[in-house]
Amino acid sequence: MNTAPAIRHYTADHAAVMREELLDLHDAVYEGSGDPLAARDAFAPFLDHWLAAENFACTAARAPNGTLAGYAYGAPLTSRTSWWDGLIPPLDAAAAAENGTRTFALSELLVGREWRGTGTARRLHDALLHGRPESRVTLLTPVDHSKVVQMYRSWGYERVGECVPFAGAPRLVAMLRS
Repeated sequence: MNTAPAIRHYTADHAAVMREELLDLHDAVYEGSGDPLAARDAFAPFLDHWLAAENFACTAARAPNGTLAGYAYGAPLTSRTSWWDGLIPPLDAAAAAENGTRTFALSELLVGREWRGTGTARRLHDALLHGRPESRVTLLTPVDHSKVVQMYRSWGYERVGECVPFAGAPRLVAMLRS
């Protein structure tokens, strides 16, 4: 792996064409994890939700042989978002107010096992956010993934609370970077 994966930007229409490939990589990464929300039939509706989001953005990394090495995607939070609902401790009303242009939600950042530790995750993240008009970025990650939480902290994110966004979800750390 002497050559870094090539990163490209995709709109929702282009990413939708890659839907099965995105799901295949997700399956490979989470294979054997035991996470019930990682199963393809559980994850696919989340992917479809984000693909339908207004101003969806995606970056994908392709290995030199053309296989998908990783991807990142998200969209701005709308004024109707429930993203901050149930956060402990709760954000004050001003910090939680959204208008569709204030906060970009990084929904997924995923890198194939063979590309971990190569800087691919950071490159996908930075390419996705480069030039975004929103003034801040938020993400959720499982509380028990301390290495991932620390990685995001090293990238400038701050922990703002914890939540369980829906029934059956694990406890997640909410992080924010301004």
